[in-house]
This record gives sequence, structure tokens and C-alpha cells, in this order.
Amino acid sequence: MTGNTQKKHPFPFGLCCISLALKKAGVGYRHFSYSNFLKLPRKNAEDKLAEICLHNAETLLKHIEFCAENSIGRYRIPSDIFPLITHPKLQIKLLELKNFKDIKKTLKMCGKAAKTGGVGLSMHPSQFAVLASEKEAVARSAAADINLNALTLDLIGAPKSPSAPINLHIGRNPKSFETFLPDFLRSLKMLSKSARARITFENEDRGFWNIKNLLSFLNYISAKKSFGKMIPAILDFHHNRLNPSDLSEKDAFLKSAATWGKIPPVCHYSESANKKRPASHSDFCKNAPPDFGIFYHCMIEAKAKDLAIFKLKKIFKRQSARK
Repeated sequence: MTGNTQKKHPFPFGLCCISLALKKAGVGYRHFSYSNFLKLPRKNAEDKLAEICLHNAETLLKHIEFCAENSIGRYRIPSDIFPLITHPKLQIKLLELKNFKDIKKTLKMCGKAAKTGGVGLSMHPSQFAVLASEKEAVARSAAADINLNALTLDLIGAPKSPSAPINLHIGRNPKSFETFLPDFLRSLKMLSKSARARITFENEDRGFWNIKNLLSFLNYISAKKSFGKMIPAILDFHHNRLNPSDLSEKDAFLKSAATWGKIPPVCHYSESANKKRPASHSDFCKNAPPDFGIFYHCMIEAKAKDLAIFKLKKIFKRQSARK
């Protein structure tokens, strides 16, 4: 596993989308539904959408600055930070919004804040963005969302590599690889060059895509001339415990980390809310994420967001003190 930086933990924790501390202070992203857009005259609706997009870019800047101030090493940008931009019936482009110059300027400030503060950035389209769907319309919709995520990262100035990942679920159980594989490869071609440079896939909490099957598939894809590069795997520890393979957790981590090459890998960590709802994420984590001696970035997917991260840091500090 050459190339992965060997460092002592604590490894950088990552915040997913929303800071509860900022929310309490009145800082939050705004949404705009399609139905509410249609209630307004078209020009008024477009003006409101432009206002919301700028507000969300400014909110992103505040979240990055918050992460930097609180030693949170990564931040996952909400995938819907620019609502309705990819809606097929509206045909609105981010670059054509009336205040795009202000949005672009703010995103550039986000990039500078992230670089100065040592905050890595990522995005994670929703589970409904199924790039590998057998339905071409669904795949095209997913590709549009992913490409918008890539454009957002481009405007921020994030690296065009998996160090600024756009993480995906495959989201389709392949009944037959004879039909699944052409659909998957077709959909990859719908992605922009920028998106293709950043995509990663994570193991799922049920079904075919446990970490072993995912790694096997990504290794197969990387060897094909039609793609030609390794797509990194993000190990979700919680999903791996719900949907295990015959790999030990350590082997699952090491094999996943190897797919990142020289880039420090990214993993996800959360715990079950309770035994009756094992797939649901708990508010806080009782244990520190695993440490297998290799530096990695750990996105905390607990519901308490930054509050869970602050508590985890205390847990890790106590555990480290005992060693």
C-alpha cells in the first residue's frame, strides 16, 4: 500500500453538510421546491432562485470557515446547494443566473478559505441519483446532478481528483452483468471530464454491493480501456457491519485504502441508532472510528453532526491516553 501517508492519529474528522452549532446561530441553507417555483411568475421565480443560490454559496463559506476554526478537516457540501438547476422541466443553468458573478466570487472565496484552513471538500449526491440505472432517463438525471456537483467544485477551485470526491452509491443490484455492465459504462460516458476525475463509490448497507463485491467490480472496471483508471472505494464502516463480506474489517479497510493510490483515503463512520433500527444512524458515536495505522479522512455521519464530532474527539483523546 505504497503512497498513503503514515501519520499518527487523531485523523481528520469530516462534517456532513450541516453544522448544528451554526444552525442554532441562524445560519443555514435554503431550499426551493419545484411546486413553489411554479407558484410564482417565471421571472420572479428565477430571481428568487438566484437569491437562494447566492445565499447558499455564502452559507457554504461560513461552514468552511467554521470547520477551519474548529479543526474539522473535511466538509461535505450539500449536493442540492443549488436547487432546481438540473430540473429537466425548468432548463435553468447556474452560469446564466442574473447574479452568477456574485455566486462565482463567493465560491472562489470558499476555495481560498478551504485551502487556508486545511479543509478538504467533497460532495455526495442523494441515493436517488442512480447512475447505473437501467432507465436511461434516470441515469441522465443522475449524471446531470453529478456534473453540477463537479462544476461546483470546479468553481471553488477544488482539485480535479478523488481528493475532492463526488461519492456515489451504485444503487442497483445487478441481476445480470450482461445487462448491468453496458448500462454502467454508458452512464459513465454521460459524466463530464471533471466529474469522472472525482467519482468514488461506497459499499452499501444491504444487497449485492458489500465492500468485497464493490472492490472486485471497481478493479474490473479500472482494467477496461473504456475507463482506464482506478475508481476509489470509500469504506463505510457502518454499512460494512450491516452488510459484511468474508473480509475482516481491517482487510476491508486496507483493500479500500489501496484503491486511492497516493491520496489519503476517505471512510465513513457512524453507529446504529438501536437494535430495532440498525440501519438508522445514531445521534452520537459511542466509540472512536477504527485505527489501522494508516492515515485517512473520516466523515462522521452521526445525526448530531458537529456536536458528535466534538464528543468523538474527547472519546479518542481518552482512548489514546490509555495506550
